Amino acid sequence: MLWLRIKYRLGLLYKTILFKLGLGKFLLKNRYGERILIFHGIDKTGETKYNSRFISKAFFEKFIQYITTHYNVISLDDFYQKKFKKNTLNIAITFDDGYLNNYKYAVPILEKYHVPANFYITTIHEKAPYLWADFLDIVSYHTSKKEVVLERNLYRKNNKNEFLWNGISMKNVAKALPYDVLKMIYEVFASDWKTLPPTTYEDYWMLMNAQQIKEISNHPLFTIGAHGETHASLIDIPLAEAKQEILNSKKQLEKICEKPVTEFAFPFGYYNKELAHYCEEIGFKRILLVDYNSKEDAKNDSWKNRFVMNPYISMEQQLACLLKGSYF
Repeated sequence: MLWLRIKYRLGLLYKTILFKLGLGKFLLKNRYGERILIFHGIDKTGETKYNSRFISKAFFEKFIQYITTHYNVISLDDFYQKKFKKNTLNIAITFDDGYLNNYKYAVPILEKYHVPANFYITTIHEKAPYLWADFLDIVSYHTSKKEVVLERNLYRKNNKNEFLWNGISMKNVAKALPYDVLKMIYEVFASDWKTLPPTTYEDYWMLMNAQQIKEISNHPLFTIGAHGETHASLIDIPLAEAKQEILNSKKQLEKICEKPVTEFAFPFGYYNKELAHYCEEIGFKRILLVDYNSKEDAKNDSWKNRFVMNPYISMEQQLACLLKGSYF
């Protein structure tokens, strides 16, 4: 893991030097490739202190304008049907989680450039108005608490605004908790949440409502897929609960969209074959991952890995990594 971090930083340094020397054109030389991109949240400024996966509205538009000009941007349908152009990068766009900011900022830009996209939605709405991870990120940053107890474990706040127990962050522990246990986090920080002005931070926690989801579903450019019910790590919670999360998310979205929902993206990209096959059994035709667990999995035409956008690097570096197909 340490070696990968070192390799990543050395790679960025190398690219930075080439761009400063005016040699970046070699890194940006178009070449054949196939990439499904994952975006998460978009805000006005590209603030990452609340969520490390957010990019700014301005960056997103600049990026979309560039790739539609220089590459072949296609629908996920066309991607699965391998309708690729030679000698260029072929790109499909996806969004995970179902943030309201996707509807506010991304959709108008995608419409402006006629870019198709797929949105994978968590259906936590009946349980809570936000995803637990976003709630935890915001209250951890703003709370005056230095210590909190969750499941009898004492978590202490570090200088990165993370609560740690035995060196493990509460967020990483929470990924593997069933929702009935996980929701105790809301109780631990209930008073802190009440003191925050919600509208100030709404871009970082508000989710699309049913009407907005249906509107996107009915749009000719866009497709709605499922992303689980509570954004738990499905491979870490009990199998029966994981299957119920997958099934519930499908049923809830089909009720909203009034049409079959046939695509599923695993939260955090964590999956195993048993759960992926279960998705297929209940009617999902396409399974979206982050990285394949094995070379054998990569041979399954229904399962596709995706390239996660990086909010911490320049657009030039992002494009260079995208063309290469790796950050390393």
